[in-house]
Amino acid sequence: MGSWTRPTCKCCATSAVQPLVALELIENINMETKQWLMSRIQAEKIVGGAELMVHPGEDDDGNMLLVSASQHVLLRAAEVLGLYKLYKDGSMISFSYRDKRNFKNSDNIDEFLTLAERQFIILRTLENLKAIDEKCVPGYPTKSFYPGEAIFNRLQKSKILHTFYPLHDEEMLSKLGTCWYSHRNLTLQPIDSIYRYFGGSVAMYFSFLEFFTCSLVPMATVGTIIVSLSMDTIDKCILFSVFNVIWSTVVMELWKRHSFVLSYTWGTLQMNGQFEEPRVDYKGPMGTNPITKRYQPYYPAWKRKVKIWLVSVPVLCLFLAFSLYGMFVFFRAEAWVKAFHSENDGCWACVLYLPSVLHALYVTAMNVLYKMVAEVLTEWENHRLESSFQNHLTIKVLVFRFVNCFAALFYISLYLQDLELLRKKLVSLLVLTQIINQFTEILLPYFHKTFNGKGEGLKKSTMENAPEVDKIKSQGQMTSFPGMFDEYMELFVQFGYISLFSCIYPLTAILIVLNNIIEIRMDALKLCHLFRKPLVSPAANIGVWQTAFEMLGFLSVITNCLLISISPQVEEYCAENNLTSKNVLLWTVGVEHALLAIKIILAFVIPDIPQWVRLRIDRVEYQSLQALKHKLFDAAKGHSRETEEKETWRKGITMSDSTESSLNTSNRQLNLL
Repeated sequence: MGSWTRPTCKCCATSAVQPLVALELIENINMETKQWLMSRIQAEKIVGGAELMVHPGEDDDGNMLLVSASQHVLLRAAEVLGLYKLYKDGSMISFSYRDKRNFKNSDNIDEFLTLAERQFIILRTLENLKAIDEKCVPGYPTKSFYPGEAIFNRLQKSKILHTFYPLHDEEMLSKLGTCWYSHRNLTLQPIDSIYRYFGGSVAMYFSFLEFFTCSLVPMATVGTIIVSLSMDTIDKCILFSVFNVIWSTVVMELWKRHSFVLSYTWGTLQMNGQFEEPRVDYKGPMGTNPITKRYQPYYPAWKRKVKIWLVSVPVLCLFLAFSLYGMFVFFRAEAWVKAFHSENDGCWACVLYLPSVLHALYVTAMNVLYKMVAEVLTEWENHRLESSFQNHLTIKVLVFRFVNCFAALFYISLYLQDLELLRKKLVSLLVLTQIINQFTEILLPYFHKTFNGKGEGLKKSTMENAPEVDKIKSQGQMTSFPGMFDEYMELFVQFGYISLFSCIYPLTAILIVLNNIIEIRMDALKLCHLFRKPLVSPAANIGVWQTAFEMLGFLSVITNCLLISISPQVEEYCAENNLTSKNVLLWTVGVEHALLAIKIILAFVIPDIPQWVRLRIDRVEYQSLQALKHKLFDAAKGHSRETEEKETWRKGITMSDSTESSLNTSNRQLNLL
């Protein structure tokens, strides 16, 4: 592939350089622009460069740039980004370049920094590359810079930078696949290997998927036992509901502990937060950032709030109305099908499931359609930061998905109080949505890859002996990875089905376990072979999804108590013992409060952070505080010593001046004599 630009640190020079990130510029890129961009990427940081290694790809006239970094630059950046690494005493502390010899494996960059971390460092370094003296993009005088603007943001906005993506390592990917989706274990995955290759956000999702699936095994076991027991239905429902409430609380609390252990082991638990750069699509008149004092686009917050409350919220309400209308159409169709089946004895029983199937398809279609609308609305709201954009998008979709997926079930249970219809609806939603999700997540990308004309170059038979640059280009032609949003949303809906309504169908957990065992393998295959390698990012937890799951857990207490109170067995018991509906309501509220108290006590008793992790964090914080005290003491001592030396020097000068003055006076007196 020719020669790379030499790294700034001569001791890191090597003949074998692994390209880590690929940049694809537009076709027929102006060579002046390409040469300027290469010079800025490889220039020293003291003059505003990134100090990275860059290669022009296939040739100087192409539109591709391959970027890597020397060991020196990677280690320096690891310190700036606040990466936590394993110290010689076994603790995880923020990496220090001066003290690098005391960090384990710091002399072997491939072991010290994972592939995902190295690619994250390069991507973050490129994103922080700022315009200095440039007034416009060289070669494109109409594409102007404002002072201090992020170069990559401007290149993306101007459509000069087509795309950039981290590159696969075929050898590592093959080894990972062997112990991941090709392994005989049904649920256990090589989470640490996934973290090293794909990064924290991907590894955290697969760890949560594995944890959630394994936690369903006790639920599935208890559900099977309860179904097989020869006891009253009401006793079964009460027993399973109590277990359900305890299970949902314990699972989320144990996951919190597990995620803390993972993030501590990965070194992401205490990473330093940094000011985020504005999003690529953020627009607004130029102004001064009050925090960073940079000259940046500024969009008034009140205008964004007006858009949210006067447009986004009404659109959300409109789609909720469409969802509820579809639900009522389903109930009318359900009543008509029941009447038709009762009048026609020879009609197939499967016809009874037709309204549920059609409504499940309608729910899925509405989910897809509203997500597209929500993305457009959130983009139009013009959020400055990517984190703000993702939070608003998540809230919009969560609210709609909750109503769209669960409204019919709540209506059946609370208004119609038809537990048989509720059971049938729950089963149809579970089975059909799982089939649709598997189809859309796996088969559609596979068909796109197979029949897309650009995908012909991806065939293994033709790519084995292809030049290295062609293999890299083939990665760029793959479909961009859509992220983990839909994956978490699918788990959110599953958790809702289990925690809210599984007391009337205890075998719900078994269906979800079977689906998730397939899901793990299919998601792994999809990530490794059907999509481009995702942009890596650290993760300490599952973020806002933790709150969403916990809210479902609290809501499950109410739904389980209400489902028990409206069961025919409870109604029969109340009729036999002359209990009024008011007494039943009081008993339901009392049981619901008792179960909520149990949830709160369990959440309080189970600590979020394991004791050994807390002790190590406290020890590191204590050592850091002591080191800071010693540093301040030494600095104060040095300042005091310097002050004393200056004072002594000043006094010496004063004394010598006075002595010289006395001698001059004596000489003058002698001369007079």
